[in-house]
Amino acid sequence: MTFLVSAKGNDINSWRAAGDFAANYRQALLERAAYNKNGAATELFDNAFSSLEQLRSEHESLLAQLEGLLVKIAVTAPSAGLRELTTTFYDKLYQHLGLFHSAPSFYHMSMAFLRQVSSSLVSHASEQLGLFAKRMPAVSLVALGPAGRFEYSPFCPLQLMMVHGDTDAAGRETLNLFGHILHTGFEELGLRIDPLITPRNPVWRRTLVDWQQLCVKGLQQQDNSDLIDLLRLAEQHVLPPHEEIGQQLKDISIPLLQSSRPALGNLVSRMQSLSNGLSMMGNLKLERRKPETGLFSLLDHGLLPLSSALSALALIKGVSADGTPKRVRDLLKRSELDVDLAEMILAAWHTLHEFLLLREKSFSIDPNNRQSLYLNPDDLDDRQLEALKGALETVGVIQRQVAVIFSRMAE
Repeated sequence: MTFLVSAKGNDINSWRAAGDFAANYRQALLERAAYNKNGAATELFDNAFSSLEQLRSEHESLLAQLEGLLVKIAVTAPSAGLRELTTTFYDKLYQHLGLFHSAPSFYHMSMAFLRQVSSSLVSHASEQLGLFAKRMPAVSLVALGPAGRFEYSPFCPLQLMMVHGDTDAAGRETLNLFGHILHTGFEELGLRIDPLITPRNPVWRRTLVDWQQLCVKGLQQQDNSDLIDLLRLAEQHVLPPHEEIGQQLKDISIPLLQSSRPALGNLVSRMQSLSNGLSMMGNLKLERRKPETGLFSLLDHGLLPLSSALSALALIKGVSADGTPKRVRDLLKRSELDVDLAEMILAAWHTLHEFLLLREKSFSIDPNNRQSLYLNPDDLDDRQLEALKGALETVGVIQRQVAVIFSRMAE
């Protein structure tokens, strides 16, 4: 019920399970009312309506607070309390998650935060450069990885690349300083930023022409390390405030990846090597190494194989929508997926990300904290365990589907 109350956009309205839930909820109320006499049925319906109204009110209140914090973040300098606003924002967002268990709502607001913080830190970095900022060409920040597919949380390492216009040696020197200021700015907010895929690393800071040439050349070679790095561009989200040149890179790189059989083959091969976390007998595959002995790796056996399979499917089918729900909807509209499989994928995505985010809610934000990536099966009730196994079975199904689709491309 809480998931439906907090759902955003029309995605849930087009999901057949929403209608099933509404019908089942109504039927359950009617059945309970049939056994009540002397006005108890009226009280039952009144209480149900009151509960829904309370949830709606709490949702709207928290949403208003979150949007108010985004407004404050927009006008707050990093040195004037931006870290405190970041902490407060995610405290409220995880509070919303605890009430409504809605991964889409969480990621929607988390991406809004990331976009606003990006604008603030880029402006701050430019101010720090002073007159040297005039030597800078046009610049765009592009999020990769989880943030690139609209699944950002403060616990995941933020992967950022930079694309910029042509410049001279002085401009490149300024860009290097600019990249270091940005990297430090994100860290000072208490956020986890990838130590390698960062604008302070010249490997991930190039001109638009350089990126294009790198894609064309790299996709013609058979070097796995080059292909793996280039395939990171399959998940891109251009961040403000300057998005034009970043969008140009996306418009160039995604079609190149989609048309490269070596790249697709590399991605599918790595996807097939990932376990969906279930043994031949249907039991969870638990960690054997310390200190995670006996725990289930939600990342290795759930989130990673699912995102890998869906990324491969999106490239194969030429879908470039942002985020898993939108990609699944696009594939469904194009009849690349049937309704049942689309619903299974969405249900698995919701289940796995709900587990992840609720685990994160239990911990303080810490760049070195990986405990949120593991589940203790002993802490799960029968319903949760069944939901987890069902999601993992779906991961295995979509992995096999993608492998078959790719193999048929050669026929």
